[in-house]
Amino acid sequence: MFLNALGGFRCVTAQDDELARSLDLPRWAYVACIAAPAAVPSLVTGVRLGFGYSWRALIAAELIAAGSGLGYLILDAQELQRTDVVMAGILVIGLLGWAMDWAFQRAAAALLGRRFPEAAA
Repeated sequence: MFLNALGGFRCVTAQDDELARSLDLPRWAYVACIAAPAAVPSLVTGVRLGFGYSWRALIAAELIAAGSGLGYLILDAQELQRTDVVMAGILVIGLLGWAMDWAFQRAAAALLGRRFPEAAA
């Protein structure tokens, strides 16, 4: 997410910098009116990627050390040779991940769609 934010702030064009200098904008106004809006699409992408990575990390942590949860269910079913439960657990993990990504996309589109169509895509 940090790298996406950094990349987003680097998206400020030379024209935007020249505009800020010609208007003699204070630093806070430059950040609030020019730099932050330029970074929004990259920030949204970073948050979306962060959700995916955190979901995978949660499942991995459950596989390793938890006493409950989907990861534990899959590991326990594997030890008991319950392939049907393993496949169902994997399917549930995938569907939940897809649903979270879909919900985040819809929320981003609703909140940012008009002003930042590339962030809502």
